[in-house]
Amino acid sequence: MLGKFIKDMAKYSLSQLLPALTSFITTPILTRLFLPAEYGNWAMALSVSSFLVALTVSGLGSAVIRFYPAYKANSSLKTFFTTMSIFAGVITVFIAGVGYLVIWLFRDKFPASLTDYLPLILLIFIAQSIFTVYMAILRAQEKSGAFTTFQLLNNYGGLGVGLLLVIGFGFRVDGLLWGSLLTLTCVLPVLVSLGSRGVDFRLEYFNFQDGLKMFEYAWPLTIGSVAMWGLRLSDLFIINFFRSDHDVGLYTVSYNISAKSIELLVSLFLLSVSPLIMNTWVREGRSVTEANLAMVTRVYLIVCLPATVGLSILAFPFVALLTAPEYYEGYKIFGLVTTSSFIWGLANIAQMGMAIKKNTRRLGANQIMAAALHIILAIIFVPRVGYVAAAVTTLLGYTVLLILHTLASRPHLTWHFPLKTLRNVIFASLGMGLVAHLVYGLSGNDGNGSPLFLLLSVLASVPTYFALLWLFGEVKEKERAFALQVWNRVSGKKMEA
Repeated sequence: MLGKFIKDMAKYSLSQLLPALTSFITTPILTRLFLPAEYGNWAMALSVSSFLVALTVSGLGSAVIRFYPAYKANSSLKTFFTTMSIFAGVITVFIAGVGYLVIWLFRDKFPASLTDYLPLILLIFIAQSIFTVYMAILRAQEKSGAFTTFQLLNNYGGLGVGLLLVIGFGFRVDGLLWGSLLTLTCVLPVLVSLGSRGVDFRLEYFNFQDGLKMFEYAWPLTIGSVAMWGLRLSDLFIINFFRSDHDVGLYTVSYNISAKSIELLVSLFLLSVSPLIMNTWVREGRSVTEANLAMVTRVYLIVCLPATVGLSILAFPFVALLTAPEYYEGYKIFGLVTTSSFIWGLANIAQMGMAIKKNTRRLGANQIMAAALHIILAIIFVPRVGYVAAAVTTLLGYTVLLILHTLASRPHLTWHFPLKTLRNVIFASLGMGLVAHLVYGLSGNDGNGSPLFLLLSVLASVPTYFALLWLFGEVKEKERAFALQVWNRVSGKKMEA
């Protein structure tokens, strides 16, 4: 099972790696094309679209993964697709109409940038909602290769077209939004056709009772996703309200760089773990599912915790390498954001027991409590401390979410947390971090960052980490044998050459 899990992660990896690399390439461009205030306006426009997607189809996407295997086993996919499509379509159109009405009626209460871009925001929301549902269908079908392809088309196409409009035709923030919309419009017909291949859509296949079951499963998750939006993106509006557009831009750029860096790894696990655990539960029962959950957790700790530590230590050189000098100050939130993303990943692993038992109401309630804590604390401390307080309260919110999910899932699925692995990884990560700090310190603390010493720090710290893991006995006998086998093959090839 470990082999299949790693194989799925490898297939999904391009869907995470290449968009992350795209972000690293475009961030230096965007931060030189736009001042922090403009960048902040773009971020807030996208956050409104993300909020509407969370409000509309986030829960339905989770319902797809949970219900699809059962409909497939019963040979009733035509009912599933017709019912899901009608429910998703009706909800999306309703939310779009309500969203337009609310923002237009209370336009004096919203930033001018949102009302100016409102039609584009809503069109992106509608297209993104359809995209989200059918990408969940590809995940449920375990079509990781197709999922990766469409994810890349959406990310690369949206940014590419947007930058073309900005650089070539003189557009500003609206050009980036048009790029996202045009790309989604081109990709959606192919995605829908592939996801529903071989299935007829007819109104007679619609089953209202089945739709209610899906909706009953989905709505608590939807509320929870809205809460998670509050946990992740409400910061922009809180900072904008109490501070300035400039601070929003600083916060957003550093948040995006740090989140993209660590979530490249975190998202790989989350994309693979849900289908694996759900299908294992259906096919093999509780004991095998718990063993797989422990296996996934161990791999997650080994891969993601050292990345979190390393990125936190090398925060300034990363920000200095990728942004214009006006944005350097934002590096202060880097470590807080990467740690938040790491804990978010653990929280998603911890909640699998609730997801299996369809206890979505408790799951959503946990998310609401964590988000409410974050928002309340941010409102209290951002006016006094500044945007750094938003990153601190985000970390506190995710920590509370992890605790709540762990307690709520325990009766349904035992999470055999690998504490020994955690101990070994912490010590190995600290040793790795010390090496990274010392190597980069040789650069003389150049105020503009040093790409050469950043690279040297990574090259020195990675082998240090794995050597310490080996020394602490974390690498199992079979894993040692496999590593030695690979090393011998590589060495042999080099010697023959």
